[in-house]
Amino acid sequence: MKLRGSSYVVLALSVLFAATAWVVRTQVNFRDRDIARIQEGGNTTRGTAQFLIQRFGFTQEAIQTGRSIFHHNFGSDENSGCNGMPCKLRNQQASRSWPQSKFEAGACETCHSTPSGSAGFGPNEQKIFRAGNHIRPNDMFGGGLIQQLGIEATEDLIAARRKGRALITHNEVDYSMGLGIRPGGTVEPDLVVRPFGRKGTHSHLRSFISFAAFEHLGIQSQDGFQCSSDNKNENGRCEDPIVAGLDPDGDGIPDELTQGSLSLIEFYLVNYPVPGRGPITAEVTRGDRLFKTIGCTDCHRPEMRVKRDPRVEHITVFWNEKSNRFEAERRLLRHSVDDGYVDPDRQRSVPLVVPNYKPFVVPLYADLRRHDMGSKMSDANDEKGVSKRVFMTRPLWGVGTYTTFLDDGSTKTLEEAILRHGGEALTTRNRFAKLSPQKQSDLVRFLKSLILFNVDDVLTAKIPITKGDLP
Repeated sequence: MKLRGSSYVVLALSVLFAATAWVVRTQVNFRDRDIARIQEGGNTTRGTAQFLIQRFGFTQEAIQTGRSIFHHNFGSDENSGCNGMPCKLRNQQASRSWPQSKFEAGACETCHSTPSGSAGFGPNEQKIFRAGNHIRPNDMFGGGLIQQLGIEATEDLIAARRKGRALITHNEVDYSMGLGIRPGGTVEPDLVVRPFGRKGTHSHLRSFISFAAFEHLGIQSQDGFQCSSDNKNENGRCEDPIVAGLDPDGDGIPDELTQGSLSLIEFYLVNYPVPGRGPITAEVTRGDRLFKTIGCTDCHRPEMRVKRDPRVEHITVFWNEKSNRFEAERRLLRHSVDDGYVDPDRQRSVPLVVPNYKPFVVPLYADLRRHDMGSKMSDANDEKGVSKRVFMTRPLWGVGTYTTFLDDGSTKTLEEAILRHGGEALTTRNRFAKLSPQKQSDLVRFLKSLILFNVDDVLTAKIPITKGDLP
């Protein structure tokens, strides 16, 4: 299933966040300001990242700016750095990276390119390489919910250890099972659940973005490189003030990605839409039952619940059988709080926008644990202290749109991907293998109903919003 593409139009993002009753004056002028060097500021400092993120009516612009950074081509940007290389040696067709790198990227969207115009997955031709392993980049849909599930699972595990209880989360995920609590195990001994990275290496989007910006774009973030490890939170944010003007890699470009610009791309991805559903046919319904019956849901859990949803808005798509088309659902997840701030130009109050932090059921089809997947799914080498046989459970909520499968993109069909499962998933794999061809087909049809979509199609109303809070 392939949804229509459209050109990237920043102004179309006004669909994403409801307009206020008064016209918003632009706070970020792209003609005058380097998009990667926006200041962090505070919620009373106009034009800064935190003002845009926190002030009601400007969150729309925060999303726009974060999206612009995601799509920005740093490879042709003279103001971006070169990752320690002389800038004159960089590859003008892409970007820059370590000299021994086999892959280079000019923008975040280079690796997260499908569906078009979205923070999607990377097709096989856009693989990245690490420790001699081939990696197909995952999509970034629903990033804020995945992050929150990890945060709350960590809180549950630490509280359980403190009270001497079993290491089971409120979503009934038992982290003492499988590989156990050890370095490279089901979870690390610190009990921090790190859902980002196929080996489970990052707990927060911010640290994941900072890492990826340097490894694949050659861009050093202030939070990632201008403060020591002792000065960082688990999320990768510096606790002490940033010192401007530093150039840790000596490429002649200081402040390559400021704390403020990092906050804006983080805010954009925290609020990124959730994958959708295609037509739910009789075959899909039968396949859904089989998916549960043979044990796939032991790891690919259909639903998990966050206690405090950090997003300000929810968007997804679904197939409307009556209208015979894809339609979108939109729900506002925020409220405003008047803290007394008055806009100096208009002399009127501009309240804070605050997430409602209500519970939300996440149809992730994952369990946020590492598993031994056996020799047939193994990498070439261990990576980041994790065995070549061990991976985080990959979410399946958009798997129906993927063009290749598994972490390295080495399989072309879902059937082949399932049959490559081993280790902790061997029993389930064998049950699938014993199903009749028709039942195997039904199960695959179910998986193909879990889809990503072209976000531009929603933002430009090609996929109309018909459910929830209408624009």
